[in-house]
Amino acid sequence: MSKRPLRSFVVFISLAILVFASIAAAQVSFNKDQYSIKHKKFVLKNGLTLLVHEDKSVPIVGVNMWYHVGSRNEARGKTGFAHLFEHFFFNGSENHPFGFREAMDDLGANNRNGTTNTDRTNFFEDVPTSALERTLFLEADRMGFLEGFISKEMLERERGVVQNEKRQGENSPYGKVFTEIVEKVYPYSHPYSWSTIGSMDDLNAATLDDIKEWYKTYYGPNNAVISLAGDISPEKAYELVNKYFGDIPPGPPLPRMEKWIPKLDSNMRDEMEDRVPQTRIYRVYQAPTWKDRETQHLGLLADVLSGSKSSRLDRRLVYEKKLATGVSAGMIERELGGLFLVTVTVNPGVDPAEAERELDAVVNDVLTKGVTQDELKRFQNRNLAGFLRGSERLGGFGGRSDILAESQTYGGSPEAYLSRLETMAKATPAEVQAAGKKWLSGNHYTLVVRPAAKLSPEKTAVDRKNVPALGSAPTITFPEIQKTKLSNGLSIVLLERHSAPIVNISLAVDAGSASDSLEKAGAASLALNLMDEGTTSRTAFQISDELDMLGASLSTGNGLDLSLVRLRATSEKLQPALGIMSDVVLNPSFPEDQFAIQKKQRLAQIAQEKANANAMAFRVMPTILYGTGHAYGKPDSGFVKSVENLSREDLSTWHS
Repeated sequence: MSKRPLRSFVVFISLAILVFASIAAAQVSFNKDQYSIKHKKFVLKNGLTLLVHEDKSVPIVGVNMWYHVGSRNEARGKTGFAHLFEHFFFNGSENHPFGFREAMDDLGANNRNGTTNTDRTNFFEDVPTSALERTLFLEADRMGFLEGFISKEMLERERGVVQNEKRQGENSPYGKVFTEIVEKVYPYSHPYSWSTIGSMDDLNAATLDDIKEWYKTYYGPNNAVISLAGDISPEKAYELVNKYFGDIPPGPPLPRMEKWIPKLDSNMRDEMEDRVPQTRIYRVYQAPTWKDRETQHLGLLADVLSGSKSSRLDRRLVYEKKLATGVSAGMIERELGGLFLVTVTVNPGVDPAEAERELDAVVNDVLTKGVTQDELKRFQNRNLAGFLRGSERLGGFGGRSDILAESQTYGGSPEAYLSRLETMAKATPAEVQAAGKKWLSGNHYTLVVRPAAKLSPEKTAVDRKNVPALGSAPTITFPEIQKTKLSNGLSIVLLERHSAPIVNISLAVDAGSASDSLEKAGAASLALNLMDEGTTSRTAFQISDELDMLGASLSTGNGLDLSLVRLRATSEKLQPALGIMSDVVLNPSFPEDQFAIQKKQRLAQIAQEKANANAMAFRVMPTILYGTGHAYGKPDSGFVKSVENLSREDLSTWHS
């Protein structure tokens, strides 16, 4: 072997070492230029944002299409729409009625997919430069020309695919955990309180009109970012994107909530059994938004707790005390507010309570004593190097086109990632400790998932061919029925029972859903639903709070011929509880905002009834049995048209 190649080889290695050393040094001082992804930003007249990063090293372009819509844009009764609609994007479009995946195969594309989370839906593919124009045509066609291609058959097919996906996820080990977590750490009305994949009932109730309305609302160019990285100049990219996307009309302006971080009133704890191999502990804390500086500080704290073998939780629980086979800690970053999640997979045979005590001890220790400078630098360097490794790629998750699109969508600027990186790189031990104290010292939620017990039947000598004889019928003594009537004509019926100091009161009114006219069908049940949502002297919150203070509960309901208001109270608090009940019965205000909410929920209920075979039978049976002119000949919940036309005055008229 000649010496020349050897010298060349040695020089190459030396240069690599020097480059690596310079990167390590730069990570400490954080030179922005080293991590900057050079790009150009355009905004088309229809609101579409275009980001272009030029890199001619290989004839490939990473295409990343982000729509600022996720499951947070859904509502109760219509969950799962964002993810369901993602599936529609792969079926073709009006001007290319063939599968998008097949089209990408024909172009030689790779690294392609679509995903949905709480805050966004994205589609991405890496394509040869020669296929970029066709790819942009296809992306534009499914953005602007999909509505006419969507069919009922497509809806049924994709609904089935998504529901099967949901079943597979829930039937996998620990597959029900995150649905359980979000239902507990977020209030019922919070848009993160349901799973992205949605509920089976809501998916069943989804109609073609629902899907088309979702598309028209959220898939306009003004709600999207297209990011291109690779062998394309900014000028050529703008020319092509404007050519194919420029004539797509913008969607409606969309309101956007910036932040909603709920607080737990106390520590919460649940346990569940599932078909899992080991007990696992989930500890969940509320955390700041994607934009917040403290998100970066908490990310570093998570690394200190469980970012490597030498991290605090790994070292203590896995290697020293052998209480766990695995631990993890990390930030779930979201727009409205994140979650800080710690998991401990308990070693078989170990008491989970002991593992949890050690978890608490480690977390409390890091909050009390803080993190060391060496720990922090180690993970700062590792994270910066990880960013550089990810940004070697043009497309896909963590590639350059993805980084720019995420920054623009969540941060309002394609350079938002640089600010986040800088915050992380320059974080001090004091800042990390302060963020930990702020977010991890408050109330938290703990879920312990245990392996389901192995059950088996016992062997008995029972002769199951002989039916046992009946015993003697017991003597039953019913309380005496006492009756009276008030001066206003109200009949009172009393049954005394002294087994507990509880009083149950039911007010029955001779008017149920049969009292609704055909045009006002649904008025009676809506009025009953709204009676405890506010009176002329109390708001819904005041009614709820006062009842809670008294340990009482109030409910309403109706049937065909009766409407009922029920009160449960202790004997001691009966009088003030009755005062609230009488106010609800006599003075309901049917608040405008609650009326609007109840109408929407009723329409969603009717849609679900129509999607369920049993419920649909009960909707049509009254008309078949009694006819349209009979008081019993309509469904209790009403019709879509009758509910849509109901007003507050209609409810007041029914009540009076």
